[in-house]
Amino acid sequence: MSTRHRVVPILLAGLLVSSLSLFATDLPVVRQPGDPALTGDDRAALAAAWTAVEPLLKPGYDLAQVVRTSGRQWAELDFVQFTAGVLQSAGYTVALATGPWQGTTRTWILVGVPVSAAAGGMAYIPVEGAPAYLGARSLIGQVAWQGGIVGSTFDARYMTFTAATPVGYNMVPAVRVSVPLGYGVVNDTTTLQISGTDPDGQILFCYWRLSDGTVLADSRLTIWHRFRTIGLAQATVSVYDTRGGRTDLVFPVDVLAEKPDCGCHKP
Repeated sequence: MSTRHRVVPILLAGLLVSSLSLFATDLPVVRQPGDPALTGDDRAALAAAWTAVEPLLKPGYDLAQVVRTSGRQWAELDFVQFTAGVLQSAGYTVALATGPWQGTTRTWILVGVPVSAAAGGMAYIPVEGAPAYLGARSLIGQVAWQGGIVGSTFDARYMTFTAATPVGYNMVPAVRVSVPLGYGVVNDTTTLQISGTDPDGQILFCYWRLSDGTVLADSRLTIWHRFRTIGLAQATVSVYDTRGGRTDLVFPVDVLAEKPDCGCHKP
């Protein structure tokens, strides 16, 4: 069985520039969905954007648990920066907003949406990325709706900030299959292992999706799995770095009835 595979890198957009060069002397504007400065087309663009962004914030794994099992000690800002990178890798213009919050200072995410020139050319959707402020462990972020009512108004606390800094360029992980085994044996434990490095940071975890429906997020680059059906299976693994950069690796696994070198084949 051939172990050919394909690597699909998802490149992070944008260059590392200062907030001054991106936003000139003005801070970005977060507009409420019903802002009269927005045209009907602007409102439709915003609605399409937050509808597309929200699934990205519900990836199906518990990031906090992955970070804990990796042995890392992440601060709130680390989680925010990771989520910002995930959104940037999906092609969005993303910035980190910093502002006052109940006597302290906090950071959250702004997602840019092109709008009409009359509305300033770009409107921003506020996104929360800190685990302590999210409602579910499976979320890596949440659009900051007032009272959680989607499509109504944004939480006013996320609309006032004192600084906004664009998310800088990030190089995605370089990964490959490190075990040449292209087959598994039905009901036996099969090792699925990759190797990789991150050019400008560290690999954080792998999100595995197997064709039999198995889904697993793990900080290790190796997993062990029992396939229950004979035939060609497929493994897809998304490898994330600490800044939300991602590379997808897809490879086949031929699930056999028995080991081909077991000496038990009949002539």
